[in-house]
Formats: sequence, structure tokens, C-alpha cells
Amino acid sequence: MEPTMEEKLQACIELCEECDPEMCAFLGKEFYYGWNVPQDLERALRYLTVAADNGDAISQFTLGFMYWAGRGTKADIDKALEMFMKASEQNIPEAMYNIAKILLTKDFEKNKDEAIRWLKRSANAGYDAADDMLSDLEDET
Repeated sequence: MEPTMEEKLQACIELCEECDPEMCAFLGKEFYYGWNVPQDLERALRYLTVAADNGDAISQFTLGFMYWAGRGTKADIDKALEMFMKASEQNIPEAMYNIAKILLTKDFEKNKDEAIRWLKRSANAGYDAADDMLSDLEDET
């Protein structure tokens, strides 16, 4: 007899509770977005943290957003920056872009040059929004 969807979900949750990083990455995103399960940001945070600690770039990126926006956790810009840095080390161009945005909002004048470097990396990796932001920054100077 084929297991029910609830039984399959329970088996996945059990793997997460045993800290299986691949399953935590999968279910963390499911709970974050509310795909196939009710949205549960607390559970998403817990599972994505396990996956991120085990090097999953998309989990690191998603955690960056959670910390940046305070979704499912207290807002923590430094933790968001840390997560985006980890994701950018694995060539996630959107993470590079978000690093630049955080740097510019923290202290525009002090961080502008570093932010531009991150935007160029993001743009070179194919993220069009980074090109747009670079153009906007060039127009300001």
C-alpha cells in the first residue's frame, strides 16, 4: 500500500529532526514558502539553519532574507550579512547583490566602493538588477 502524503511528510520531518541536511534544505524551503505544507517560519528557520550549517547555498541565502526582514526570527542585519556572504562564496549572484544593498544602507559613503565591487561581481554573474543599481550609482556621481 502506498504511504499517504501525511506519512511521507512525517518521514521527511523525522529525517530533518535527525539533522539530515538535504532533507532540512528541502523541508526548510517548503515551510518557509508554505509549499505543500502550512507556512511555519519557526520550523523553516530551524531546518534551514541545519542545511546552511552544512553548506547549502540556497538555505544560506533564504536565511539571509529571514534575518534581514525579521521573518520567523528577530531582525539581525549582521547575521543576514553573514548568511549572504556564505551564499556568495558559492556564487549566488542575488546574495552578492544583497550584500551591496546592506552595505549601502549601513553607511553609504563609507561602504560605497565595497558595495560597487559586490555589485560588479553580481552583475558579472548575470544578475541584471546589479547592473541597474550600478547604473544608478554612477548617475549619482
